[in-house]
Amino acid sequence: MAVGMVAVLMTMAPAASADEALTVVGTDTSAYPEVRIVVAAPAQLGDLILTDQSGQVVEGGETRAVRVMALPADQLEVALVIDTSGSMLGGPLSSAKAAARAFLSQLPPAVPVSITSFGASSTLSSPPSSDRRAQVAAVNGLKAEGETALYDGLHTALTQLSGPGSRRMAVLLTDGGDTASTATLDATADAFAAAKVPLFAVELRTSESNPAALSRLTSASGGQVVSLSDPAALAGALDGVAKQLVRQHAITYRSQAYGETDIDVVLEAGGVRATARQHLVLPSAPAPVLSPVPAPVAEGSGKTAGLGSWALIVGGALCGAALLGLLLSFLGPRAPRARGLAVRRRGTGMSDAASWMEKAGDTVLRRRGGVASVSTALEVAGVDLRAGELLLGVAAAAVAVLMSGWLLFGPIVGLGLALAVPFVARAGLHHLASRRRKKFSDQMAETLQILAGSLRAGHGLAQGIDTVGREAESPTGEEFRRLTLETRLGRDFVESLSDLADRMGGEDFRWVVQAVQIQREVGGDLAEILDTVAGTMRDRTRIRRQVSALSAEGRMSAWVLMVLPFGLGGVMAVSNPGYLSPLIHSGTGIGLLAVAAALLVVGGMWLSRIVKPTF
Repeated sequence: MAVGMVAVLMTMAPAASADEALTVVGTDTSAYPEVRIVVAAPAQLGDLILTDQSGQVVEGGETRAVRVMALPADQLEVALVIDTSGSMLGGPLSSAKAAARAFLSQLPPAVPVSITSFGASSTLSSPPSSDRRAQVAAVNGLKAEGETALYDGLHTALTQLSGPGSRRMAVLLTDGGDTASTATLDATADAFAAAKVPLFAVELRTSESNPAALSRLTSASGGQVVSLSDPAALAGALDGVAKQLVRQHAITYRSQAYGETDIDVVLEAGGVRATARQHLVLPSAPAPVLSPVPAPVAEGSGKTAGLGSWALIVGGALCGAALLGLLLSFLGPRAPRARGLAVRRRGTGMSDAASWMEKAGDTVLRRRGGVASVSTALEVAGVDLRAGELLLGVAAAAVAVLMSGWLLFGPIVGLGLALAVPFVARAGLHHLASRRRKKFSDQMAETLQILAGSLRAGHGLAQGIDTVGREAESPTGEEFRRLTLETRLGRDFVESLSDLADRMGGEDFRWVVQAVQIQREVGGDLAEILDTVAGTMRDRTRIRRQVSALSAEGRMSAWVLMVLPFGLGGVMAVSNPGYLSPLIHSGTGIGLLAVAAALLVVGGMWLSRIVKPTF
C-alpha cells in the first residue's frame, strides 16, 4: 500500500517545466571588461518586473553579478519588409497583410516604423513614421507580382533606419529566395552586421524558399528565423516578434575572461526561467611582464661600475644646468631690446642668472667680431632672439646632445653630434632666411602694384610705403614698417631702401631701388616704371613655377635615388652586419664609399642648377 501511494503521488506531481528560450538581440564588448547584452524576454516574463536579482551570467563556470535594465520602447525603430513577389499572390499576401496590420497594432504608438515592399524591385511603401493609419493604408495597397528582389529590399529598409543612437530592428516577411536583386547575400549580411541591426525573419515555407540564405542573414545580424507552413499562422508569428521587440532588457556584467568564450544568460522571475547561450569574442589576455634578470657582476669590476655611475651623475648635472640656462634665457622676463630700430618689450625685469648668461654670450661674440653678422642673420630669418641668446641656446643644446650621445652611443658619437649642433643651427637660420626672402620676393609684384596705385592717386612715395607697411602681409609689411620708421628718424630714404635690398636680397627689388634713385635725380613717371617692373616680376614668377612643376617628378626621383643607398645600407647593416664589413673595414671599400658620396653630392648640385632658371 505504501508503494502504491508513492506511485500515485509521483504521477500526480507536476513534471519539471523546461527553460524558456531567451533571445539575444545584440552584444556590445566595446567597453570591455564591461559587457552589455540585449535580450528579448519570452511572453511568460513579459508582464513581470525584472530586477538585478532576476538575471545572472555564467562565464567559465562562475556566476557573475549583473545589472538588468528594461529598455524603453520610445528608443525603438522598426523597418518592416514585406515580400510582394508573384509567389505571394492570393492567400499568402492576404495573410501577410493581416499579419502586418496586427504587428503594427502591437507596437507602442511612439515607435516609428518604415514599410518596404519588394517584388522585381524594392519600393519604399511608407517612410519612417508613427502614423499607423497611413501605414495600414500602405499595407492594404500592396500587390503581388514579379520576381523576388529580397536583398535589394533589405538594403532599402536599412537606409530608413537612423543612426546608432537608438535601438534599430528589421522584420522580414517572405516566402521565397532571392531571384532579381543587384545586391548579393554576403553584401547584405555584412551591411546588417556592420550597422548592428538585428533581422527577425518570418518565412512561409514554399518550394521557392531559401532557408540557408535567411539563416545566414539572421545569424550575421544577431536575429532569428521563424519558419511556417500555414499562411494563417503568419499573424501569430509576427505578434510574437512584436512582443519580443517591446520586451527587451539590457544585461550588463563585468567580464573576467579573455579571447573567445561562451556564456549562459539567465532571466528568472515568477517561477519562469529563460536561458540563452551566447558566444563572445573578447580581447586577448595581456602578455606577461617578465622581470629582467640582473647580470652577474664580474670580480674586479666595481671600479668601472662606480665610474659609470659618476658619469651618469655628472652628465645629468651638466644637462640640467644647460637646460636651466636655456629656460632662464628664453622664458624669463627680459629687458627691452631693439631689433633694427623697432623696440620690443618682453617684460619689466630679468633674473641675474639669465642676464649674466646673455651678457657672457654677447661678450664672446663681440670678441670674435660676430655680433653684427649674427644679429643681421637673425633679423633676416625673422627669429626674435639676441645674438647672445642664440649662442647660449646653441651651447646648451650642444651640451645636452653631447651627454645624451655619450650615454647612449659612446663618447666619440656624442662628441660628433655635439660638434654638429652649431652647423645645424646655422643651416636652420639659412633655411628660415631663404624662405623669408622667397616670400618677400613673391609678394613684391603686389607690393609694387600698391605703390603704383598710391602714386597715381596723388600720394607721395613715402605715403605709399606707409600704406604697404600697414596692409601687406609678413615679411613685406614688417620690412616696410621698418623702412618708414627709419625715414621718420632722419635716415636717408634711398639709403634705407638700399639696406633693405641688401638684407632681403633679390635682383628685382634692386631694380626698384635703382628706379627710385633715377626718378629722384632726373624725374619721370615712377608709377609706370613700377608697373613695368611688377609685370616683369610676375612673368618671372610664372616661368619659375612652371619650371618647378615640370621638374617635380625628376627632382623626386633624384631624392629617391640619393636616399636609396643609405636606406639599403641601413637595412643590410641590421639584417646581415657581416655583409658590409669589407666595404667599411678596408681601404678599397672606404675609397669606394668616398667616391660614391662625392658623386651623390655632384649629382644633387647638378640637378639643383638644372631646375633653377636664371634670368
